[in-house]
Amino acid sequence: MTTRWFDRVRMYVDWDLADRARIAKLRRYIEPELDQVVENLGQQLAKFKGTHSLMANTRFVRRLHEVIREWLDGVLDGMFDDRYARERSLFGRRLVELELTFEDVIVLEELTRRQLFGLARSTLSDQPQVLSSTMHTLDKAFNLDLALIYSIYLEIRDAAMERALLDRFLTVTGFSRTLYESLADARDIERGGMSVN
Repeated sequence: MTTRWFDRVRMYVDWDLADRARIAKLRRYIEPELDQVVENLGQQLAKFKGTHSLMANTRFVRRLHEVIREWLDGVLDGMFDDRYARERSLFGRRLVELELTFEDVIVLEELTRRQLFGLARSTLSDQPQVLSSTMHTLDKAFNLDLALIYSIYLEIRDAAMERALLDRFLTVTGFSRTLYESLADARDIERGGMSVN
């Protein structure tokens, strides 16, 4: 994923300083409830995935809650800069290690939106315009985050497909992996040399 690509996504979503200020305010409103939100999300996600029995495993629950909290902290941070994109790349790989699919992330986002809307509404019920703009900002934050996470899932999927195709190629041709990698390195060096001239 390139910086240019993420810059285009950010421009398309139209994330600006006003959004950063609104998401920071939202975070202050809901901060006292975040631990409970994370716990509820863990329960609901486990139920959705049919892994509710794993919630008796303290280690699993701790890891799940850590990942959900890290995901939520990222969304509510509101920075969405290049550093955030790099950190989110590593985070996406952790999601895959926990066997959370992209579809699970979409469900998690919807469950989170529902809970955060309830918390924001209870705080901002007398300010409907502020509530509306705050929820619009939260939607933009989710869109930016989903774009980043989706690109990571695609990278992981593409790398797995490349490995599978390479393994098949090596099996069919009888090439050794070392020979193949040496030929690929030589081609890259040749291309690099040609581009310099």
